[in-house]
Amino acid sequence: MLKRSYFLGSSILFIAGFITFILMLLMSNRAIAQTGMYEKNTLEVAGRGEIKIKPDVAYLTLSVETTAKKASDAVRENAERMKNVLDKLKPQIGKSDKISTTGYQLYPLYEYNDRTKKTELTGYRASNEVVVETHNLNDLGKLIDSATQVGANRIENISFGSDKREEYRKEALVKAVQDAKGTAEIVANASGVKIVRILKISPSYEVPRPLYREFGAQKLAAMEAAPTPIEPGELTVTATVNIVFEIQ
Repeated sequence: MLKRSYFLGSSILFIAGFITFILMLLMSNRAIAQTGMYEKNTLEVAGRGEIKIKPDVAYLTLSVETTAKKASDAVRENAERMKNVLDKLKPQIGKSDKISTTGYQLYPLYEYNDRTKKTELTGYRASNEVVVETHNLNDLGKLIDSATQVGANRIENISFGSDKREEYRKEALVKAVQDAKGTAEIVANASGVKIVRILKISPSYEVPRPLYREFGAQKLAAMEAAPTPIEPGELTVTATVNIVFEIQ
């Protein structure tokens, strides 16, 4: 009776072990199937697409700075001069253009007094900064001249962009894919292999960096003496793509 029980127990253990082995084998085959693409012969290449475009929007950053002994006087003078600037610019921009305030500051001014050996309060400075967004790039010089004539005393910079970034980004991506496929075909032909299909594709984009024109004090003085010429230049929209091809 004892031998029979031992035999049955051994048989059950054997069967259980056999089933476990089969299950592990099936799971292993499934894992291999799921990662099969990485076991194939592959060719990985990178492609790049680039488009040069003309900007269609400009951002003119300018400010009015005033100083006075009293804070209230600096604020009042600043408000009057900025009002003159806005009244001058608004009729000159288009319906789709706009002017936005981007910063306002009022802070004390101090100077070191050699006689008293102390730092003393000498006045206050108020600064009001605005950005003019305009689609009429031909009138940029006129806007700058108008603003400086009525009170703007700091032209920080001009940046250029495009309202069609998404459209140009897609065009650049198409070029990047075409570039990658062309490179893959050249490499495959030179290597004596054949491209079967695409296993993986990873696109990425480079946001076009705005073009900047900065203005210092000397340039501002020159602008007050003569009409201001502005050349927008070009923007570059770039897309890249990595493609993994199956080859045989």
